Amino acid sequence: MTQRELEHPDRHINLASGENVRDMGGYQTLDGHTTTWRVFVRSGDMDNLSGADQQALVDYGISTVIDLRMRKERDTSPNVFAKSDTIDFRIHDFWGRRFDDYRSANKTAPAHLKLGDLYCAGLKKSGFVMADIMETFAEANRSGYTFHCRSGKDRTGLVAMMLLSIAEVPEDVICADYALTADYLRHEAINPIEANKPGIWQRTCEPETMAHTLGFLRREYGGPVAYLSKVGVRDESLDSIKAKIVT
Repeated sequence: MTQRELEHPDRHINLASGENVRDMGGYQTLDGHTTTWRVFVRSGDMDNLSGADQQALVDYGISTVIDLRMRKERDTSPNVFAKSDTIDFRIHDFWGRRFDDYRSANKTAPAHLKLGDLYCAGLKKSGFVMADIMETFAEANRSGYTFHCRSGKDRTGLVAMMLLSIAEVPEDVICADYALTADYLRHEAINPIEANKPGIWQRTCEPETMAHTLGFLRREYGGPVAYLSKVGVRDESLDSIKAKIVT
């Protein structure tokens, strides 16, 4: 991995009213190819995007927006594209109500492992949602996607990890891409958990968290792509996604 890949000047999409908006292009794959620019964009919340920033995304080539948030989040902060005439807006609620009462089982674990355990539980319980997300990405004659949750870190990070895994980007790069949120996100603007409250571990963004998650996928399923097959993503869909994300 090179810092040049992570710090590529085209990675950060500078929207004045958006947070943590970045392109997933420009990463070298294990077989010597490169992930494609202007196809997959990850983002934080999109409820406050100005008209100018909305048009900037359209001009960038975005034609599909995927909202990964729970209904209560969407009701409180509706996505600006929810009723758009120009953008295909999709809802793929990754958590649902399945984690309303989630508590970390290991009270003494460091924050990055507690968060990793949440990701692993999410992948186990919400595999059917991840499969639906991938099928949306795979649809023919469609390109230019932005997918987002609240901060663009957790649910968004898991989806990004799957896409980069399909592209065969090295795991250390996947983990480093995940951790970029720490550079791009002003946590106080989005995450409401106060520093002295339970659950503060959810605000962390360490590469070790994604490494822990990838290790889980290897042990339990044989890796991210095997996991996607297990939860129902078709081989032809995986091929379609790879053709879109790899030049």
